[in-house]
Amino acid sequence: MAEANASNFRLGGFGYGVLLVVGGVGLLASIAGGLVLGSASIGPSDLFDVLLGGSDAVTTQIVVELRLPRVLGAALVGAALGIVGATLQAVMKNPLAEPYILGISSGASVGAASSVLLGLALGGYGTSALAFVGAVVSVVVVYRVAVVDGRVPPVRLILAGVALSSFAQAVTSFLLYLVPEATAVRGVIFWLLGGLSGSDWPGLTLLTVIVVPASLVLIAGARWQTLLLLGDDSAMALGLDAARARQWLIAWAALATGALVAFAGAIGFVGLIVPHALRPFTGPDHRRLLWAVALYGGWLLVAMDAVARSVLAPEELPVGILTGLLGAPFFLLLLRRVPGDAR
Repeated sequence: MAEANASNFRLGGFGYGVLLVVGGVGLLASIAGGLVLGSASIGPSDLFDVLLGGSDAVTTQIVVELRLPRVLGAALVGAALGIVGATLQAVMKNPLAEPYILGISSGASVGAASSVLLGLALGGYGTSALAFVGAVVSVVVVYRVAVVDGRVPPVRLILAGVALSSFAQAVTSFLLYLVPEATAVRGVIFWLLGGLSGSDWPGLTLLTVIVVPASLVLIAGARWQTLLLLGDDSAMALGLDAARARQWLIAWAALATGALVAFAGAIGFVGLIVPHALRPFTGPDHRRLLWAVALYGGWLLVAMDAVARSVLAPEELPVGILTGLLGAPFFLLLLRRVPGDAR
């Protein structure tokens, strides 16, 4: 597997510490940039005035109520996508795995489309709630299809996810076809492309309550992930119940991903790009990798969202389009580099 060669440039303790510091500083800098950039002109001095409580009401409203929850949401979503992506690559022993491989985003899209058909898309958190339900249901279905004698072979899990994704995409298209209101359909499509335009403090609070504990559980299970990379037999020889560990990690990864999709739509490839970009420096040990991907994943998505808000201002580009433009070539390059027995 690709992980076997991940230690070629592995950093020592000091180098790893520098890597984390750079990631933390970069994340903070991107957050500051995200608060300044946008269709409304806000300079660094205006930002300092807001932080010191001396700015005018309009600027304070823009920074505190509109941009701050969005930027913090992007940081949390990016960090969690990186953690979940690294976890699933270990759990499935597949370097091409990423957070939406279990059909989670497709299941969420069915829920979102259902909300439009039921008239909930314009009312409160109807779309997000049904998207979360759809995501969770899709994971349960994929898991039940893939399980064999209490074990979950990674290949069966991936194939079940691909099959469910195809079915869910067809259902979503059919539901949207039935909706007579074009504006509502366009809103859901924009959400499905992945975006953070609807971020607010209540939504961010709910996301934090779900995603932060789930991410911490996955980080706590980093040793399990490292052992699973060795194969089930080797993991069990080292005292790990591989089947139970895989079930536990998949459950928490699915819970986190469902909440992420409900909050920000389907933002692809972050969970694929970031772990692979950092693994050569952290080595295959997920106790080192997961902290790094959290920082750099947050940094990447905050930066990409700032670009999405600025490149066509005052119009806004869904950030999922940018991550797709960045991630698809990376995926193809990675696919060519993966050994045949790992595909």
